[in-house]
Amino acid sequence: MANFTRTWWGDTFLSTIEQFTDSGRLSRGRTYANGRKVKSFEITCEGVTAQVRGSVNPYYGVYTEPLYTTTLEFEPISRAKWSALIALMASKVSILSKLLVGEIPDNIEESFETLGLRLLPKKGDFTSHCTCPDWSNPCKHVAGVYYLVAAELDRDPL
Repeated sequence: MANFTRTWWGDTFLSTIEQFTDSGRLSRGRTYANGRKVKSFEITCEGVTAQVRGSVNPYYGVYTEPLYTTTLEFEPISRAKWSALIALMASKVSILSKLLVGEIPDNIEESFETLGLRLLPKKGDFTSHCTCPDWSNPCKHVAGVYYLVAAELDRDPL
């Protein structure tokens, strides 16, 4: 985790991923994330889409580097709940002051939980897909994207 995250929120995201992902796949995913195998990466309010380079492997008949589309999909917070959440957090000076300087307060999850929401996903809160031929999910391409999402959460938590 240390290479990708430096904050509690990035660490929490990766800890969640580690609970339901095979350690071997995570290791290969770290290699993909570190090795610049992810060619493009876009985060929207509904998910993440990435283009990830695969491996050449003549044994399996792959002679040119394939490009796979990897997606993470999650349920966005509704406008009504988001408005209620903003009002709730704005009423708490300790939370508001941290958010204004681009940090996520340690107790922010309490505000989310009050409204039945979560800031950081748990298993089952999102789905992942990859166009690669690996039948296991998450594959190493998806795992690589997980690490880049954690790094992006560190860089821009809001």
